[in-house]
Amino acid sequence: MSIQNYETLLLALRTGLLLAAFAGFAWALIASRRDAALNFARLSAQHDQAMNEIQRLAEKLGEIAGQVHELSLPSPMVSRPEPAPAPAPQPSIAPSGARGYEMAIRMARGGASLEEIVASCGTTRAEARLLLRLHRAAGANAA
Repeated sequence: MSIQNYETLLLALRTGLLLAAFAGFAWALIASRRDAALNFARLSAQHDQAMNEIQRLAEKLGEIAGQVHELSLPSPMVSRPEPAPAPAPQPSIAPSGARGYEMAIRMARGGASLEEIVASCGTTRAEARLLLRLHRAAGANAA
């Protein structure tokens, strides 16, 4: 076999390999685009279904709002009872509101226990635990 025939044969093999690779890449690209189009169609259908469901729920919400509005209107046929007087506030042992927290903070800084703070200030155990964590450290740093 001559060198020229050998080179022609190699050129033909290279050309065939390049064409086969090109065909493989083209097939992969076409398959990828087809999958993307199917996914888009599926998502579009789901989107349309969700929008229809939202529209249906919005209409139902409008109906319910109308019914609630109708129920809230005073009716001449129904007499509404007078509201009962509010019960008198019961005296509390612990100080209320911010004063109780101020006292709890002072107690926490002074080294009081969790039970002492809960009993004296009217805080919950979780609040007293938090105050101890925050202000026991602050009292130790200030000293």
